Amino acid sequence: MRTAGLALAGFLAAAPAWAEFTTGDALVIGNARYGETVTAFGPDAVQAVARALRLRGQEVEQLANGGAVAMQQALDGFVAAIDEGETPLIVVLSGQFASVDGGPVLRPAGRETSKAAGLSLAAVLEVLAQSPRRAFLVLGEAGEATALEALEIPEGVTVIRGPAAKVAEFAAREMAQPALPLEKSADWYGLALSGHASDGLAVLTHTEVRPPSEAEQAAARDRIALLDETAWQRAVESGAFQAYLDSYPQGLHAEAALQMRDGAPAISPAKAEASLALDATARREIQRSLTQLGHRTGGIDGIFGPGTRGAITAWQRQSGTDPTGYLDAAQVARLAKEAAQSPAPSAPRPRRASNAVSAQEAATWNMARGERGLRAYLGQYPNGAFAARARVKLSNMQRGSGQ
Repeated sequence: MRTAGLALAGFLAAAPAWAEFTTGDALVIGNARYGETVTAFGPDAVQAVARALRLRGQEVEQLANGGAVAMQQALDGFVAAIDEGETPLIVVLSGQFASVDGGPVLRPAGRETSKAAGLSLAAVLEVLAQSPRRAFLVLGEAGEATALEALEIPEGVTVIRGPAAKVAEFAAREMAQPALPLEKSADWYGLALSGHASDGLAVLTHTEVRPPSEAEQAAARDRIALLDETAWQRAVESGAFQAYLDSYPQGLHAEAALQMRDGAPAISPAKAEASLALDATARREIQRSLTQLGHRTGGIDGIFGPGTRGAITAWQRQSGTDPTGYLDAAQVARLAKEAAQSPAPSAPRPRRASNAVSAQEAATWNMARGERGLRAYLGQYPNGAFAARARVKLSNMQRGSGQ
């Protein structure tokens, strides 16, 4: 469990007050768009719930209108963030549920029709069972929810169910209130409670509010940008530009997605690059070329996130072309030619991409317990996939010890 003292310089206090601040982990997925149907608990509700939980110290993975791959990535990110013994664990899922051979699933948003491609609730419950009596699954039902009747709840896990609109309001308000008895607050919204439900059970128990630190906010922005870029690449490959806009209405590629969805004649830099249909191999080669020329991309993983876009922009400025952050066919060829003629760079090794973690690094991170373990990890992997998270934890520990 991560615990740290938090110095709170209150408006009415002359000296800082110290309080123990315990954090847990949460996953919030709200699917509101199914074909032409739009239901409750969309992007605004996801953001409201995630913000309420973050203010109470929860580390939150969030996703709105996610496809099958995006939902699995969000679940994987939630699992990777959990430290041994950390509580509470909270998963909020809203949308249409379906029944498959493996049990109920949350259906992906958009026009996908395969029920088997949904997010398995059995897999979610298996994760939550790691924290008995402090694990909560909150389900917002959009439409028929008969599939949830077959839900098998592990011992010690609490399940809260109800209409999506009611769950959205409950999760953003009463659920995030500390020490509020769950039975009473769920009853206010007409929600059903099953599984573990002891007297006085509350989802959150600490009383202090701590806005996310700068490091935590930066890490969250990086994760969102990476998911945004991944979703855009899938949209380009499949032509599902509306699905991208459903998940990222204000996304990095929203303008290009609108143009390509509507077949607009204007060719934006993003659309010109998209027309090249660069596959993962071609994208990795571009990243290698940029790195060879001394521009740090943040990793050679085939994903054009903020690091790669920044490297492209820097190279374009250096080359005297319009710094759009996107490439056309001529620039791809020119970049490859310049890299082939360039000697090996003397710049530091580029930062490892978060989704390209070696087994050795993963093992080192899993063993990083306490301040000594975190410092040992950072000493070995200063730019590793978990470096930002390690620094956040160290910062919390230092604030707690008064350093």
